[in-house]
Amino acid sequence: MPNTSLQHYLEQLHAEFTSITSGAVADYIPELSKVDPDLFGIAIVTVDGHVYQVGDSRHPFSIQSISKAFTYGIALEDSGNEVVASKLDVEPSGEAFNSISLEPETGRPRNPMINAGAIVATSLVDGNDGDAKLERILEKLGKYAGRELEFDDAIYQSEKTTGHRNRAIAHLLRNYDILHNDPEEPLDAYFRQCSILVTARDLAVMGATLANDGVNPITGVRAVDCGKVQQILSVMATCGMYDYSGNWIYNVGMPAKSGVGGGVVAVLPGQLGLAVFSPRLDAKGNSVRGIAVCETLSRNFGLHMLRVTCTTTASVIRTTYTGSEVRSKLNRDVRSTAILDQAGDAIYVVELTGELMFVSAEIVANAVSERMENRQYLILDLGRVSSVDQSAANLLATLCESLIADGKQIALTGLENHYAFEKYLDRRFKFSDRPILEYGEIDEALEVFEDALLQAHHHTARGYLEVPLEEQSLCSNFAPEEMEKLRSLLTEQVFEAGSTICTEGEPADKLFFLVSGQVSVSIKLDHKRRHRLSAFSAGLAFGESALFEGHTRTADIVADTDVKVFSLGPGDLDTLTDPLASRIMIKLLRNLADLTLARLGQANREIRVLSS
Repeated sequence: MPNTSLQHYLEQLHAEFTSITSGAVADYIPELSKVDPDLFGIAIVTVDGHVYQVGDSRHPFSIQSISKAFTYGIALEDSGNEVVASKLDVEPSGEAFNSISLEPETGRPRNPMINAGAIVATSLVDGNDGDAKLERILEKLGKYAGRELEFDDAIYQSEKTTGHRNRAIAHLLRNYDILHNDPEEPLDAYFRQCSILVTARDLAVMGATLANDGVNPITGVRAVDCGKVQQILSVMATCGMYDYSGNWIYNVGMPAKSGVGGGVVAVLPGQLGLAVFSPRLDAKGNSVRGIAVCETLSRNFGLHMLRVTCTTTASVIRTTYTGSEVRSKLNRDVRSTAILDQAGDAIYVVELTGELMFVSAEIVANAVSERMENRQYLILDLGRVSSVDQSAANLLATLCESLIADGKQIALTGLENHYAFEKYLDRRFKFSDRPILEYGEIDEALEVFEDALLQAHHHTARGYLEVPLEEQSLCSNFAPEEMEKLRSLLTEQVFEAGSTICTEGEPADKLFFLVSGQVSVSIKLDHKRRHRLSAFSAGLAFGESALFEGHTRTADIVADTDVKVFSLGPGDLDTLTDPLASRIMIKLLRNLADLTLARLGQANREIRVLSS
């Protein structure tokens, strides 16, 4: 399982709440009292089928009252809304799970989540007898879980032997004619239904199936008619946690169901299923750790279903590429370029788009964690992201922490429109050196990581050294006499950092050989903004349009650092004898053509990557 940011977070959460030892296992059912109280598992399954689990997430336990929500859905499918509504109300009772809460006149149970209502729901499942009803329930719950389920006979016998209150409720329902014929038959099916064995992972998949409009996100099998999902989730939201339901929906805000076996399942529609297994229960019969975990997850990731958010999709990742596929706009010397060709895969760029919520950020975290396993540098671009909600901010920050702990270097770009997220990062990393770099554009971050990669390969980029004329890119294959004559025509010039060397619109009257330093070519946009078109390091030439008559500068060229150049005016060649002048000009143009074709090929490759 990849150590994604969410997986890393769950491991931390599990370790934190393991110390909670309050509460006690259910002992009114003798077989449940034998369960190890220290068992503790957490599982999350998203609607796109990603599974995250920690602790005892695969340890089997009895589903107990959690089965009520799913059996209610089966009853709706098998008997229809009208029949079910005539025998079952959907009003919260505000009472304990085993309360005898019936309408005085009709005898209808208040809702299908209390024992009385659950017994009625079981009676409305297709089947001529208890065995047939159980078979139907097992078959349906198996579709939710994505595997065949079975019930524990020992737990069933223990429940049946001690279930006197439930037996009394069943006979009272028979008295009101809510149950027909012998009440022991649906009651027996109910006891066995509560004894079905599941794991936290199973419950998370079952919750994700409801979140996914009734389709199991892992198997792709529809478990329940989509028209029934809304009804199931409605009663889970209002009645699923019994007399704690009001506090639950206020603090956690997800439809949920608990069971005295120690399980809790919660559903965030359209996004995920969450399950916790911990047998220690509070006075209301809910898992102590289960409530603590769900409250913390909801608070930290903004999972409350009544938060106003917009829908998201898996298209949040606009495109991805590596540093060997797409380069910064800085043109480098031959050796630096060769190193980046070979090692640039260590740089990974992820461009995001749209709205970042829990599921979309989880998609990003999962994909990035997997791709960064053998890479060193990550650039995460938010320039096209419209919003980052609380849950996404938490997940992305956790992703960064996890990667940094593994020795990775991270740069975030395009944060200027995400002030809240930027401030959140400030608070999250205020006790550290804030190891996350921030840049306005991807190109800036790419250049920084390219420099870091070159240094990691024990190569100092030539932009920091002087490159003699003989090694300049435009002077390739020059004969000694040609080089000597060319040198005699050049004028040495020095520019301080920030100086403008060429201005857009002025005559193109000089070709520059960059001896040391770095320059940028840029154009002015609206609102005093500038856009960098390219950059050049020492050993390269710029201002090549001066080799052709009648041209003007199409952009500004500014010294990024202190630079030293040799400049050549086209008229200077006229002072040479014709044969020598021609040879020098031909070689300059031939070398220029080779460089232009190489840059065009790189541009075509980048366009292909960026448009894929």
